[in-house]
Amino acid sequence: MNETTDDCAHSVVNTLFHFRTSTKLVSVDFLIQVNNSTMGSTLLTILTKYNIPFSLPRLFISDSAAYMKKCFREVLKPVMPQLIHALCCAYILNLIG
Repeated sequence: MNETTDDCAHSVVNTLFHFRTSTKLVSVDFLIQVNNSTMGSTLLTILTKYNIPFSLPRLFISDSAAYMKKCFREVLKPVMPQLIHALCCAYILNLIG
């Protein structure tokens, strides 16, 4: 999941799924408010929409924003205990360089 802003300063959340050798952009959502709760509910809604059981996802990749860490810890991990949170390498490299 990645949150960014469009040309009009609206928050846009892009959600990608990766399965085996394929990565797909599955959802683009415009949020009025961005926080741990709205990000978590966005992902849970997408999983439900595609009939993906909460026991299937294994890895959650995001930037290191505090609200994304809190989203994982307080919203996602309680319903998906198998989930691991990893920080996106591209964000880390961007912070370094």
